[in-house]
Amino acid sequence: MIRTRQVLSGKLAKEAINSAEISWPSGRVFAPFFADRGSDNGTARAPQVIAATLGITGPVAIGALTGHAEFGMIASLGGLALSSDGKGKAFRERARGLIYTIAAGSAAMLTGAVLAGQGMRSAICIPAVAAVAGLIGGISRPLAQAMTRFILYTIIAANLGIRGVHPLGVMLLFFLGASWTAGLSLALTQLLQTIRPAPISRTPAGAAPPTRPSAAQLFHRWRKSLTHLSGWQYVLRIVPCLFAGQAFDCLWPYHHSYWVSITVIIVVQRDLRVALPRALQRATGTTIGVLLTGLLLLGSSSMWAAIAMIAVLSTARPILKEANYTAYAAVMTPLVILLLDFGREPSWAVVVDRLAATFAGCTLAVTFGYLMWSRIHPPARTAVKG
Repeated sequence: MIRTRQVLSGKLAKEAINSAEISWPSGRVFAPFFADRGSDNGTARAPQVIAATLGITGPVAIGALTGHAEFGMIASLGGLALSSDGKGKAFRERARGLIYTIAAGSAAMLTGAVLAGQGMRSAICIPAVAAVAGLIGGISRPLAQAMTRFILYTIIAANLGIRGVHPLGVMLLFFLGASWTAGLSLALTQLLQTIRPAPISRTPAGAAPPTRPSAAQLFHRWRKSLTHLSGWQYVLRIVPCLFAGQAFDCLWPYHHSYWVSITVIIVVQRDLRVALPRALQRATGTTIGVLLTGLLLLGSSSMWAAIAMIAVLSTARPILKEANYTAYAAVMTPLVILLLDFGREPSWAVVVDRLAATFAGCTLAVTFGYLMWSRIHPPARTAVKG
């Protein structure tokens, strides 16, 4: 009987700790960006899955119906950027996180669209932009994730290859798609909470809520880290990889070689202690995803078949993200390729280009982004996370 009571009390305490909400003071507007840990349990919920599916698939379907596939594709990229965000428990925290992601993504699309077609200037500016964003991302984990996404979407926007659309128009289409997805996520979450209210949090007696460092403390820690090599290590790893990727583009033009830079951003990790295993997982998943894309595209060239594939992959993406990272990368890769090539005729040549660029990007990420740096700066001494 005593053992049973101890087990039950332990379970109740664990549930209470997991369900306890930690709210930031209302005056700290930028609290979500300056948090070291998220307040969500990391599991995919029904509103997020539905918002991801409709937020990504809806714009491309509307673009196909109206005869403007490229416009729908750009808007769907906004849905892609937002479909995994907004998982905080408090409504205001979710809303602020989504707003910040929309702002960062829109700025990235504008930056990339301005740099598009600039030749050598673009080849120099993209690594420079990545260097600045990488440094800013060292302040906190949410900022690291936001800045990684900023770099990724800057590269994508710079290589969309859509003519006749002003950079502000590209940003606006992305903004509309992202806002559509954010609105869906918030509305569905509120609807679910109305139908099935969350249990009342019960904090155990004497248990103090975990504290988070303030924005000032994080900024001070970041500024101090810049006086050491560890504070610059991510930038010193990512920039050479991007320059090498740009050189690959110059040596092998018209072959979707910008995918090298995209692969580099996806594969390179800030923390060297987890860099190699995660790089291998991402490389394996990305390679499988490229091959899967070839089978999907060449199996049916219909635009509506592509939309159906996008819907299935959009649904699976948030579910697999927390379940299996390799499977998530394998699903994410064909989803991005289907969106970027939406409305274009598929071919094996494109699949081979993507596969070659993926191998090149993974090789650069592992060599310049990990192996060479690990000899200079051992992983055990690296403290920057992202």
